[in-house]
Amino acid sequence: MTENKKPGARGVSIRSPADVQRIARRVISDIFQERGQIEHAGKINQLLITWLKAFEIEKLSDLEKRITDLEKEKGERR
Repeated sequence: MTENKKPGARGVSIRSPADVQRIARRVISDIFQERGQIEHAGKINQLLITWLKAFEIEKLSDLEKRITDLEKEKGERR
């Protein structure tokens, strides 16, 4: 995750599921620090769903890489 430095742009650049998780964590933390949990419960829920989806995608990518590595290794043994 990087700060967006383009003129006229704002926010951060999201390049991976880990970036999505960091942003969701930051926003949820801000809401809790401001004691707005009840007022923003729907937003918190949506952010948690987003965080979980990013987590799933990250784990799926890891599994795909591991399977590919195992298939390569198996092919080299033949």
